[in-house]
Amino acid sequence: MQVRVAAILVMAMGCSGNTPKQKAVVPKPGTVTTGTEAPQGEIVTAEVEEMNSAKYGRPPTEFQKGHPTPRAAPKATRTADGFQVQFESHATITTPTVYERAVIVSGGFKSEQLYAFDKVTGDSIWALDLHDDGPSSPACERGVCVVSTESCTIFAIAAETGKELWSFYLGDPLTSAPTIAGDRVFASYPAMSTSDGKEKPPTASHALAAFDLKSGKILWQIWLDSDVMSAPVAVGEFVYVNTFAGTVIKLEQATGKIRYAMRAAATSAPVVQFDSAGVEQMYYTKRGVAAPAADGRRKATESIIRTDHNEPQTKYESNKRDADYIDSAVQSSSGHAQKAAAEDSANGFSGGAPVAANASAAFSNVGVTSVSSMQSFQGSRILKLRDRSVNTMGDEVIATDAETGATLWTYKLSGNLAAEGGFLGTAPLAAGNSIMFGTLEGKVVRLDEASGKTLKTWDVASPVRSQPVVDSGWIYVGTDDGKLIAINTKDKSVTGWPTWGGNAQRTGIAKY
Repeated sequence: MQVRVAAILVMAMGCSGNTPKQKAVVPKPGTVTTGTEAPQGEIVTAEVEEMNSAKYGRPPTEFQKGHPTPRAAPKATRTADGFQVQFESHATITTPTVYERAVIVSGGFKSEQLYAFDKVTGDSIWALDLHDDGPSSPACERGVCVVSTESCTIFAIAAETGKELWSFYLGDPLTSAPTIAGDRVFASYPAMSTSDGKEKPPTASHALAAFDLKSGKILWQIWLDSDVMSAPVAVGEFVYVNTFAGTVIKLEQATGKIRYAMRAAATSAPVVQFDSAGVEQMYYTKRGVAAPAADGRRKATESIIRTDHNEPQTKYESNKRDADYIDSAVQSSSGHAQKAAAEDSANGFSGGAPVAANASAAFSNVGVTSVSSMQSFQGSRILKLRDRSVNTMGDEVIATDAETGATLWTYKLSGNLAAEGGFLGTAPLAAGNSIMFGTLEGKVVRLDEASGKTLKTWDVASPVRSQPVVDSGWIYVGTDDGKLIAINTKDKSVTGWPTWGGNAQRTGIAKY
């Protein structure tokens, strides 16, 4: 198997189309459990601190370097309202990133390429062969783009020229995207040994590290129980990670000191903000189980959780529902699982995800077990938009009151969850006073924030599983069949979300 690399956040442009048939539904208020009645995650701070104590060895610190080389880029094809690029891989494209004059995007999970195209014309700015499969969604800030490849390597690249600044072959595979906050990069990787010969913590499979943005110097590392779901989230002086095993961890960005850890069955990356008094407010989704069915099986459920305070206390649990879209028994036979397994096989994982991936944690918690499906998993991640939270839960986009958890409106998505697998719509993004998302049936949909009613749709004619991005009136979409699609909406309010999570810190909070 070839050496492979960690990801950069990239944005893709979309196409315009027809008004959808779906309409927003204002439902009866959903069940909201508040206060001490809501299930509290088990605080395991002491356990995670012990895992990272002098009792055990430290994660590896010596890594081989990557060796990217320039290459030719495929030509963009002009469309009626923008451009598109078909990549040779025809494989899953992670969320592209728009940065300065470029849209930066992976050539696909089965590809070793990373590209920068002019965000308006589609002309090539630079193109790299990373010699590592499956670039992630890029994070770009301070003139630097950082990307991880599933096959092993994290790269820091000059955004303007594509010149490599630093790279490390961290471990195989890398399934989360990196995050940039200030002069630090946060990224996770599998760690099967220690740097000092001491015993590795028995429950640890991965490490989280902070790297210096300009030099790549390792600033600190901690052990994790599995890989980070989607990407680390940097807010204020802290960085948060939700792992595929469902553990929520808060750390100091500067030192890596653990502030708290909670075994919470989390199924999405967190969204965190602080109120005027400095009190933490966190939103995420949580896995549960339904009552036993006639055959005795207990199906997965999912609900929205808000916790408050710096020692997290559950404020509410809302919108609990059956969740075939994260149920391992349902997902293992879906079309999404079959496609992901084929992509893994093309990248050298014909026998399934390697032991280092700790895919069993992801399979148990969110129903994905391939390297491809772990990397592309974005879950029911919350968009925090002023007084409301919006997320996609399988076949429905849901808006809830951020303070109470009460359902404000829902928008039904078409498709067969069990047969197709995964989510029928992407994690939503904010564009002005509207909400946008991509769909598995090949559309980008724009909804009114207040009512959930359809404002406009664009037809991209390819399935979309990765969050689109928007900038200066343009939509950029990475499709599941290997395309970057750019759409000029001619509406300047379609802006403000240039990368996965909205910014290089991956906060998930609306800019405007």
